[in-house]
Amino acid sequence: MIVTFYINNKEIMADSSKSILEAAKENGIEIDTLCCLKDCTGTQECGICRVEDLSENKLLRACSTKVEHGMRLNTASRLVQESKKNRVIELLNEHNFSCGTCKRLSNCEFLELVKKTGAKKTVKIDNFEDEFSLDERSKSISIDRTKCLKCGRCVAVCKNKIGTNVIQLNEVDDRLLVGPENLRCFDDTDCLLCGQCVAACPVGALTEISHIEKVVEALKDSNKHVVIGMAPSVRTSLGELFQIKLGKDVTKQIYTALKIIGFKKIFDVNFAADITIIEEGTELIERIQKNGVFPMFTSCCPGWVRFIENYKPEYIKNLSTAKSPQQIFGAATKNYYPAMNNLDPKSIFTVSIMPCVAKKYESERDEMQTHNIRDVDAVLTTRELAELIKMNEINFKNLADSEADSIMGEYTGAGTIFGVTGGVMEAALRSVKDIVEGTSLENIDYKEVRGFEGIKEATVKIDNVDYNLAIVSGGTNIFRFFEENLVQKNNYHFVEFMVCPGGCINGGGQPHLKASIKEETGYKELRGEVLYSQDRNSEIRKSHKNPSVLSMYENYINIEKERAHHLFHTTYKNKNS
Repeated sequence: MIVTFYINNKEIMADSSKSILEAAKENGIEIDTLCCLKDCTGTQECGICRVEDLSENKLLRACSTKVEHGMRLNTASRLVQESKKNRVIELLNEHNFSCGTCKRLSNCEFLELVKKTGAKKTVKIDNFEDEFSLDERSKSISIDRTKCLKCGRCVAVCKNKIGTNVIQLNEVDDRLLVGPENLRCFDDTDCLLCGQCVAACPVGALTEISHIEKVVEALKDSNKHVVIGMAPSVRTSLGELFQIKLGKDVTKQIYTALKIIGFKKIFDVNFAADITIIEEGTELIERIQKNGVFPMFTSCCPGWVRFIENYKPEYIKNLSTAKSPQQIFGAATKNYYPAMNNLDPKSIFTVSIMPCVAKKYESERDEMQTHNIRDVDAVLTTRELAELIKMNEINFKNLADSEADSIMGEYTGAGTIFGVTGGVMEAALRSVKDIVEGTSLENIDYKEVRGFEGIKEATVKIDNVDYNLAIVSGGTNIFRFFEENLVQKNNYHFVEFMVCPGGCINGGGQPHLKASIKEETGYKELRGEVLYSQDRNSEIRKSHKNPSVLSMYENYINIEKERAHHLFHTTYKNKNS
């Protein structure tokens, strides 16, 4: 039912199912809030979004109160402003307000509210720390509870966007503490370590486990040969942390920054993405020839791998055995690169730059090493790379372009689209169809696998046989995929999974965006277009035609039987066995 009501004397018509907050936003009226995210309401307890009902002179929560016919509301009355300021003061009194050393100083949503309301602490707490204050046991996610506002955004995202319900507000000694049940370590729960809780946090309470110190120490060590490479999605978003507009490709500026910082070699993980397609594509072709095991599942996303291990271990056999691009990159830097340059593999220190927090956990898995040498030594998120650039006082915005080092820096258009949902599938199809049909097809834009729907389906003809495909993005959609038994009902042959909605462009290690910017911009589309644009403009758009990758196979991989399998493939654990 459509109702008519007024906000700040503006007549508004809206469906009665809408909250005041939703109706206001749809009509360009700003109402401050902390706990609410679009489609993902938090605890509804932050108390910031109150508006005044002028007919009854009382305050209403805009996030949880439905619009009613004839309502007359005000968002900036004296009562509203006093209430908002007092609530911010209450939060501030319990908050470790040490902004100078906080990672979120430049984009803290709470600090904006403090400035906007003019709130000041009224209670001084000398020591915030206790046994629960800081939890850094996880390989991926850190919690600083002295900064937590208990807004519930992390809880809501974990439940509504990812579907695991791992992160909760736990009652401990009459206090509410964010974390898994019984405050267990994230790694020891069924958490996917995707970091979407970190992305949702409005302050610095949830962050990634930092590897910056590791990297800085390695750069100072004259015995270490430090190499680095970035994932596809990093180039789509790093500029946002330097006041560069959304959707700007900063690939070549990143190369320049990394050279200034002092890395010995600047490579690109897209090179490894091309290897992944060759290895994964070969595996798919073998399954086609042997009629299974179907469907084959991608294995690029470590959060997805944890999903299979924790929730559906009976499907481990369906996972591709190919390592992720990050781990293939690491294996190549520790084996192929030193072999070609007469270097000691033990001297190589490999750093990856990822849009993902789960990649930190992946890099430390027991399986991810060769000859007792770990594939990847340190993982920096996009945010951490920006921090490292700022530590080195580099004026990123005005950097000139430069190129990656050729031996492992060349990549194809197929390699770059890995970072967006559907990209791995499209890259694989380009190569598999060519190889199986023994031709070089020109029509290689598989637009049917693109887009941000949670579950996409397509049928592709390869050598006159129809193959059923699916692309699943977002944790709740992965749960739905299995709960609805789509894997059996639809007779799929190949399925791509990514835990973060939209893929790596929306990873948990990407720049923080205010909730309002996420709601008002097509940020995923803008970031994704960077990758599709690079692909369109690439001279080579198929992974199996990357000349640097072909050179690696010819001069190193194929010289020794099983070397490709030994370096670039792995197995995964059934935790119940």
